[in-house]
Amino acid sequence: GDIIKDVKFKTFGCGAAVATSSMVTEMVKGKKIEEALKITNAAVAEALDGLPPAKMHCSNLAADALHEAIKDYHQKTLKV
Repeated sequence: GDIIKDVKFKTFGCGAAVATSSMVTEMVKGKKIEEALKITNAAVAEALDGLPPAKMHCSNLAADALHEAIKDYHQKTLKV
């Protein structure tokens, strides 16, 4: 499978949104795409030693954005 060599993010949000997005990038570098697809919001929050209940939605956003980016990558590479 394809290995994720580099990953970036852009977010306009609170500190928790930045932290969860940044953590996702660290979690997926060097992993196979199939492994990255298994990353959940709970895994992101756990990697950050937890999030306040009011900020748990940020981990959803980060995990969802990762999954959408992978889907976009697959769509672009299949068309070539």
